Amino acid sequence: MEKIIKLTIVNLITIVRLIGAIILPFVYIKHGANITSIYIIILYLTDAIDGFLARTLKVSTFFGSAMDAGSDKLLNAVSFIILGIEYNIMLAPLAIEIAIMYTSYNTYRYGGNVQSTIKGKIKMVVLSVFVILSFALLSLPALKINSTFINKLMGATDLIIHIFAFLILFACLVALFDYINLNKLARLNPKSDEIKVEKKKKKTFKQVLHDLFDTDYYKKHKDESIIKQFYIKN
Repeated sequence: MEKIIKLTIVNLITIVRLIGAIILPFVYIKHGANITSIYIIILYLTDAIDGFLARTLKVSTFFGSAMDAGSDKLLNAVSFIILGIEYNIMLAPLAIEIAIMYTSYNTYRYGGNVQSTIKGKIKMVVLSVFVILSFALLSLPALKINSTFINKLMGATDLIIHIFAFLILFACLVALFDYINLNKLARLNPKSDEIKVEKKKKKTFKQVLHDLFDTDYYKKHKDESIIKQFYIKN
């Protein structure tokens, strides 16, 4: 029972980020950049919190891992779209994020595993910091602070956000090339074949549900492709 409670708490935090990302545009439209900057800080903090709790409480699962990755990608995408409406340069990292998602999926198809790499984690830190700072910068006019330094920041907003965008883009490109290398390793590995789904027997819904939420199963198979978990091993 205790394990179920821990698992539920961790997954709820991840789901909060997923739902938060969905309603983020409405928060921005209704409240502007000042409230959004606070809101988005909370959402990005949940990414660190749920991962830390999952490892500390030993309740990592395939469901949690997939939800964590999905909610991160959605939050990043929505943030880039909102910022990209006024600053088109912010749409470039969005394109790279989509390329990373496609590369990861293609790696899974060949039996590879795409766990978060060090470069991927650095990319996420860089991305979250500069996205938050971008919204914070856009919120300055609403704060009406009479300061020479703040006035200079507001005057240089366009330049600063473009610099942020290039830094994010660079981090995303480094991560993309890392994922491309993982994809090449999976495709060239003689023991890895592209999954031929028509030749494999699928697990029942009950089996898949069990494996998605079972912590022991995750610990044993976490280094394997997620897609392979939907099929009975020969």
